[in-house]
Amino acid sequence: MSNDLREDAEANASQTNTTNEVQQGAEKPQLLPDVQELVNIDISNKPEEELYQIVDRIRDKIVQVKDQRTRLIEEVKGLREKRRSLIDKKREVVSQLLKLREERKGVLDELAKVKEDLNNALNELKSKREQLREARQLLEKEGSIAKLSLRKVMKRIEELEWRQQTSVLPPQEEKKLVEEIERLEQLAERIRKARQEEISIMELEAEVKGLRLKLNDLINKRNELRQKAVNLKNQVQSLSSQVDEMNKEIDSLKGLIDEKSKEIDSLSKVLDALYTKYREIMVRLKELKVSRQRGIQLKVLEERRKEIEEKARRGEPLSIDEMRILYGEFDVP
Repeated sequence: MSNDLREDAEANASQTNTTNEVQQGAEKPQLLPDVQELVNIDISNKPEEELYQIVDRIRDKIVQVKDQRTRLIEEVKGLREKRRSLIDKKREVVSQLLKLREERKGVLDELAKVKEDLNNALNELKSKREQLREARQLLEKEGSIAKLSLRKVMKRIEELEWRQQTSVLPPQEEKKLVEEIERLEQLAERIRKARQEEISIMELEAEVKGLRLKLNDLINKRNELRQKAVNLKNQVQSLSSQVDEMNKEIDSLKGLIDEKSKEIDSLSKVLDALYTKYREIMVRLKELKVSRQRGIQLKVLEERRKEIEEKARRGEPLSIDEMRILYGEFDVP
């Protein structure tokens, strides 16, 4: 068990040094009361049996602290994995958010173009309606002229012109004939213009109808784009809220990781203090063991010296080693 604790002590010292390098400048944590009691025990006058009891207490406390630190390390690993997973998920959401923003920008640009087309179509419709109104007013002035038979009027003009060319008429009658021809020619022109106005009105009405259909399409397109822009805006806001919540959770996890990492560092320092005390006691126990063994050897040597003295008093010959023991030249190393 002592060898295991020695290996643990060396490993813990290495880990403690690594942790201290990461968190240099951190304030040294206050030891727990029971740990403080153990590391402050004065072992200089403690008997060997009590020292072993203290070693057992330190060993139990080391196991307890190591278990606690292991649990914290596993918790930190889990928290770091959760934080990494959340960061990856946030990257995906941010990527999706950027795509939605770009898509919404495209929709808004298209909406602006549709609004411009709609405004142009409205202005054009207004202009065509004004032209149609003027054409209808002009046609109303002509009354039923357009309904007259242009063919009959032209035929009558031809008949009068033939009569003028083939007949010898008195001046007065010829004058009336010329005036009638001129009147009919003017009437024919009015009929042509009236019919042209009718054609213009029909063309304008067709254009107005086409513009109305175009306006309806543009209005529907505008409404669709507006709704799409609203939907995209809602999605952007929803994803933005998700990113904000993820950032808060990521920061919260970082704070929790830092807090538990400090606890791990504190427990590492506790273990370091316990291992230091353990090594101190083991050194003391070794000293006591050596001292006890030396005492046993001295006792054996003293008994042997007495036996040699008895042998010398009896006049028996002594060996070199016996003489060295007798005269104190042979001592316990």
